[in-house]
Amino acid sequence: MDHNFFAYQRRALRPLLRWGMGSSVVGVGLALLPSDYWRQMGLQAAAWGVIDAALAFAGRRSALLKAERSFAGDLSEAKEHAEADQFRRILLVNAGLDVLYIVAGLATAQYYADRPDRRGLGHGIAVQGLFLLIFDSLLARDVGARWL
Repeated sequence: MDHNFFAYQRRALRPLLRWGMGSSVVGVGLALLPSDYWRQMGLQAAAWGVIDAALAFAGRRSALLKAERSFAGDLSEAKEHAEADQFRRILLVNAGLDVLYIVAGLATAQYYADRPDRRGLGHGIAVQGLFLLIFDSLLARDVGARWL
């Protein structure tokens, strides 16, 4: 399985799954604090964490099923290459969106500088966007280097 894109993809999505689960747990903890700033930051972390974990779980499941099909001979090398290319393109589009999340989060925090809840919301969005930018960019680069 080490020479199969889908097995690689499944392993490569593990950090996103861990980030999502960790963000959810930390976010719930922060949301319970009395500070409006930390509560809103926590709500952002929890919400984004659930979404990240769900996407990672679904992606890992899909990759596992495709790896099994590939090993059974049901998927050609051309199909595997096309899937790697499509995955990389999705990661690059996501990286562009991640930049927008960071900018929007920081702009929100700046615009509502006098409201701790809105600053927490903005900073929470920016933190999630920053992680996703790093994750998506590094993974896109690695997919391109290894599989394309």
